[in-house]
Amino acid sequence: MENQKRKRINVAEQREGRTPTETAKPVMVEETPKSQLEVEETYILPNGEFDWDGYEAAHSKKLRANYKINTKSRKHTVYSHDANAQEFYNMLEDANLQSDMVPFITEGEIMEGRIHSMSERWATVDVNYREMLYIDLSKEDASILSEFRPGDTVSVKVISDKTQSREYALASITEGTKQKIFADLRQAADDGDTAFMGHVTSMIPGGGYIVTVQGIECFMPGSLAGINKLADFESIVGTDMYVVPDSFSAKRGTIVVSHRAYLQAMIPTMIERLESDIESTHTGFVTGTAKFGVFCEFHDCLTGMIHINDLSPEWSAKHKAGEINPGDAIDFKIKEIVSNKKIILTQVEKQEVQEDNSWEEFTKDLQIPSVVDGKIRSVKDYGVFVGLHGTVTGMAHVSGFPKDTVLTERFSKGQEVAVEIYKIDNDTKKVFLKVVGA
Repeated sequence: MENQKRKRINVAEQREGRTPTETAKPVMVEETPKSQLEVEETYILPNGEFDWDGYEAAHSKKLRANYKINTKSRKHTVYSHDANAQEFYNMLEDANLQSDMVPFITEGEIMEGRIHSMSERWATVDVNYREMLYIDLSKEDASILSEFRPGDTVSVKVISDKTQSREYALASITEGTKQKIFADLRQAADDGDTAFMGHVTSMIPGGGYIVTVQGIECFMPGSLAGINKLADFESIVGTDMYVVPDSFSAKRGTIVVSHRAYLQAMIPTMIERLESDIESTHTGFVTGTAKFGVFCEFHDCLTGMIHINDLSPEWSAKHKAGEINPGDAIDFKIKEIVSNKKIILTQVEKQEVQEDNSWEEFTKDLQIPSVVDGKIRSVKDYGVFVGLHGTVTGMAHVSGFPKDTVLTERFSKGQEVAVEIYKIDNDTKKVFLKVVGA
C-alpha cells in the first residue's frame, strides 16, 4: 500500500517537474474497503461509464460537498476531499474546454456537420454531438441532396432529440441548407458584391419574376431583369442567369435579386474586350428607335446607338418606314467608345461614308422667293414638312393657312405639293414655306 501511495505522488512530481526530495510529506489516503468497491461496481452503466447520478442519489447522506474547491461554474459541485481534488478538477475542466464536443442540441438549431453515411432511406450526419443525427431522406428535397456525398460538409436543422418512442435524434439537410443559403443571401444583400446562379421559374403578371437560388425562391422586379427594358418579358422564363441579392423585402418575406446589377458589374470587362478587337462585327438586338437613330443592346450588358447616317440602306429604309421593332436582331461595328455608358455604332464602312452636300447644292442658285415642287414627309398640327432636295426639308407653318384649317385632314404623307420658298436660315439650315393655293 505504501508503494502505491508513493507511485501516485511520483507521477505528480514528474508532471510538475519536482524531485522526490523537494516534495512535501506524502498525504495518507485511506484504502477503500473491498465491500465498498463491490457496491460501486453496481453503478457501472452498459456503456462502461459510471452512473454518478444514481450513486449520488443512493449515497446522498454520506456525500459531503467540498466547498474549498475553486470551481469555474456554479453548477459544479466537488464531493471529493482528497488532497489532490483541486488538481484533478482543474485537469478535468481543462480537458472539457479543449474538447469540441457539442454538449447538447436544440430543436430548430442550425448546425454544421459532416455526412457520415447515406443509404436509400437514411443518412447520418456527425455534428460532434454524442451521437449521429439521422436524416429521413424520403422527406428531403432531392435536388438539394443530389449535390452531397458522404464526407461532405453540410448545414442541418435539428428537428428533435431522442424521445421515449424514438432512440435517435432527427435533423434535415434540406431545411438546414435552405436556411444557411437564406442567411448568406441576406448578408450578400447588405454587402452587394456577390452574384449567385439563379433559375427564372415563373413570371408574376405585372410584377416581375420568381427566381430560385439554390432552393430559395427570390423575387426579381421586371426593371431589374436586364440593362434595358425587355422586348419579350416571357423570354427569360426557364433560363438560368446570375443575380445579385439587392435587398430583403419584409413585406414579401423574400430576397429581392437583380440581374441588372450583375450585368452592370460586367460592363468594364466587356469594354476592355471591345477595345482590343474594335474591328469585329457584332450582333445585337434593337431596344428602341428615335428620329435620329436606333438603340441596340449587345453582349448582354452593353448598349449603343446607330445614327441614321450610319445605317445601311436597308435599315435606313426600314427606319424611315417605321418598320424597326424592339427585339429585332441587327449587325453592326463599333465606331467609337466614348465611355462605358456611351458607345457609337455603325453599319457603314468608313470609306462608304459620304459627306452630305444637300444644303449647299440646294442654296447655290436659289432665288428668294421661289416656287418649287416637293413631297410631304410628315404632317403635324402645327405645320407641314416638305422634302425639297436630298436631306433638305422645309416647313409650312399652320399660321400660313386659312383659319380653322385642319392640316392632318387636308394633307397626307407622300403627297406632292407646290410650295413657295420665302425665307431660309443658313445657320440653322431651315427653310420657310407657303403651300401654293392654300
